Amino acid sequence: MIVDTGADYTILPMKAAFDLMIDPGKECRKYSTRGVGGTENVYLYNKKMLIRIGESKTRIPLGFLERNDIPPLLGRHQCLDLFDVHFAKFITSFGKL
Repeated sequence: MIVDTGADYTILPMKAAFDLMIDPGKECRKYSTRGVGGTENVYLYNKKMLIRIGESKTRIPLGFLERNDIPPLLGRHQCLDLFDVHFAKFITSFGKL
């Protein structure tokens, strides 16, 4: 995933919903969002997704864009804002706050 400190939410391409066996039409709420790339429809998963970063585990909000041509983005809201993130010499390190 791309660690995107400018992204509000963690967003995946739509194909990832199917890989995770999530039915966006039944298990997500559809919203319209605007960003650098314009207006997009995003499907926010009704549950929080369990993730692991290093030794830390947490549940985060997760959304899926209708498109598949975007990289997975790890965003701030209830995810990166829970960690002390350092970028140095092409190395990213995380520490739980």
